Amino acid sequence: MDTPQPHPQPRPLRVTFAPGVTPAKWFRIWEDRLPDVPLAITPLDSLPDATSLAVTALQNDDADVALIRLPLPDGEGTAPTAPRLHAIPLYTEQPVVVVPKDHEIALVESISLAEIAELGRLDEAKGRPGVSYLEIAAGASGGTDAMELVSAGVGFVIAPKPVARLYSRRDVVARELVGDGSEAHERRVALVWRADLEPEREALVDEFMGIVRGRTANSTRGADTVAAIEREKARKPTAAAKEKAAEARAAKSRAGGGGASSKKRAQPGRTRPTPRGKGRRSR
Repeated sequence: MDTPQPHPQPRPLRVTFAPGVTPAKWFRIWEDRLPDVPLAITPLDSLPDATSLAVTALQNDDADVALIRLPLPDGEGTAPTAPRLHAIPLYTEQPVVVVPKDHEIALVESISLAEIAELGRLDEAKGRPGVSYLEIAAGASGGTDAMELVSAGVGFVIAPKPVARLYSRRDVVARELVGDGSEAHERRVALVWRADLEPEREALVDEFMGIVRGRTANSTRGADTVAAIEREKARKPTAAAKEKAAEARAAKSRAGGGGASSKKRAQPGRTRPTPRGKGRRSR
């Protein structure tokens, strides 16, 4: 008797994402919708070079899809045979200024770059050291180290709001950056994948893309879309079809004089007899 062979395990969809991006909701939807296809999740922990690390992983076939911040690397220094990438922007992140909890900026809800500069000039005029701009360094501890320097009053950090939330601590606060120049600090998060995926991989990436963009489980994509639409039309009339049917019934009713209960019309060339007592009165 032949021993039954075990079914091969499906290859997982490999997803990598940048610090501050929160795809947990999409992962839960994936597990509900495709329970037989596992996810292999690789979070990136270095903020400044997360995009370049993710692009390298995609090009080396170490990941199928990435959720990272634009812009993508310009390709300088990469091999001419490096695979082309597709990217779909998903949303734009609000920039914030992170300062110590007892700083003057903590008293307002938002601030501009010009106002930050003015506060710096006032500090210098009073003989106090101005708060300087700090950048988050590369590496797993870059964000944590930057927030520690902020809490010590060394400087302030400008970062996307989700990043500030990720590295938040009790002795610092984040305030929205607004006004002229704030656009330069906005960051767009995008879904990125290779353009040359094999059909099976491409179908999984397309399914993940649909989840991220809010496509429901009943939505259809690809070659069967037209057929699905036609089946739905045949099964259930659309609102437009219902409206046309109602107009046709109304027109038929008007042409028929209001239905079976309406009085019969006189035939052409014939007159109806006038009932007695109801003739035309003479004046």
